Amino acid sequence: MLYSRFYRQIWVKVLVVLVCFLITKPVFANEFLIVPVVLTQEQQKQLALKIEQRETAGKDNNLTYWSKNEDFPSFGIGHFIWLPNNQNFTFKQTFPELVYFLKKKSRPPSWLTDLSPFELPWQTRQEFYDDFNKPKLLQLRNWLKKTKSLQAEFIYQRFLRNLNAAQKKLSNKQRQKINGHLKNLISTPQGFFALIDYASFKGVGNNDTEIYRYNGKTVGWGLIDVLLNMPKKTENSLNGFIHSAKVVLKRRTDYASKDNTKQNEKKWLKGWYYRLDSYTKY
Repeated sequence: MLYSRFYRQIWVKVLVVLVCFLITKPVFANEFLIVPVVLTQEQQKQLALKIEQRETAGKDNNLTYWSKNEDFPSFGIGHFIWLPNNQNFTFKQTFPELVYFLKKKSRPPSWLTDLSPFELPWQTRQEFYDDFNKPKLLQLRNWLKKTKSLQAEFIYQRFLRNLNAAQKKLSNKQRQKINGHLKNLISTPQGFFALIDYASFKGVGNNDTEIYRYNGKTVGWGLIDVLLNMPKKTENSLNGFIHSAKVVLKRRTDYASKDNTKQNEKKWLKGWYYRLDSYTKY
């Protein structure tokens, strides 16, 4: 009896210590990278505002948008793509995933949830803009307007998921280096946004879809590649990140120009650099 009571007391003390540890321990994406799992409401709001300004110029009409230069429309503050079902594409659509995420917290327009199968109703840009001020797209824009903060949460959760997958392939030394840069960058709104935006812009990296291979060499351009390319210490983390990203993207275009199967990407560099330089203004 005394023996069992003694062990019950031990277990109670262990549980108390464990609970206290879990309450006081900062919550991170995983045991390796020091990125917070949950954003505050204010962080979500600010992230949504920055992304919206970047992608839609703050115009509600641009929440449903089909560029003349693209074969598909984009939706929401992050311009999530929804692909026509009559064409083959090499990249993944993101709008259906966004709808699945949002509908857990906000009711979508009924026509959207009634789609079966869940396929884009407009197969051409002309069809899309013929319906631009009709009920379907009006209702969709109104819903996307009300869920901007939730869309930012979706973007951040995808960022974490992709970052988690990519970091598993890193060595401990590489993780330590990345952690140092992440810690400095996430401490400021500009640096935090730069991480999220670059990952949306050029991917997290460290995977087969975000590399070029040429003459036995491998060249990556994702977020992790940028962070690893930075020196271990920098006086200004944001400026160091921007400089490293320019180097990495320039390297990408140099290798792409050597590969006859790739288009000449050097024409995009000016626009990419402009986007990177804008991080200092957010």
